[in-house]
Amino acid sequence: MTDVVLVPGHAVCLRPDTPDLADDEAWWLEPYQRGEGSCYVAHIAQGVRLTAEVPQRWLVFSGGYTRQTHPPQSEAESYRQVAQAQGWWGHLDVAARTLVEDFARDSYENLRFGLYCFRDAVGAWPEQVYVIGWRFKQRRFELHAAALGWPLERLHYIGVNDPPDVVAAQGGEAQTLEAFRADPHGLGERLAAKRATRNPFRRFPPAHWQAMPVLPVTP
Repeated sequence: MTDVVLVPGHAVCLRPDTPDLADDEAWWLEPYQRGEGSCYVAHIAQGVRLTAEVPQRWLVFSGGYTRQTHPPQSEAESYRQVAQAQGWWGHLDVAARTLVEDFARDSYENLRFGLYCFRDAVGAWPEQVYVIGWRFKQRRFELHAAALGWPLERLHYIGVNDPPDVVAAQGGEAQTLEAFRADPHGLGERLAAKRATRNPFRRFPPAHWQAMPVLPVTP
């Protein structure tokens, strides 16, 4: 069996080759995201290093075309380009085990679509899932796993860091958690509307990624 390391995207890197990826101008950022670029790079680097530890592990960068960049660019592909520009932090073998999932518009879809992307490529569900991200988001991904029917003992959340304004982030997270508790698959008006704003190019994943409310996982 193989494992998957999932790195959810948060923004689009416009200049992955720049020597200073902490520069806000290297990213397409919302105002509340300013100063977070180096944090995203740390997520990418941790994902690469964790994948490199075990030859059977695969890396999935997940994140759609959420911003109206010109030319169009997905969060996931821009993350892959950052890793490539950094020489995969010395782990060049990871490049051949890296997948790009470029439809996800929120954390629920990061997990769901990331798993389907892996399964389509490898032919089976992973044995273990490692999610790399903000420390404050662990509970949210556990809620998503439960909604999808993914066994919690096979989900490992690795919080790398928190954004500079973590207090504001935690306040927003409390509201998002409440929304997903009430609407686990994000099909209601509030969460669906948020996804719509993050899909300026009107792109949608393969039908089988959306058809079933729960992943058909065999324990």
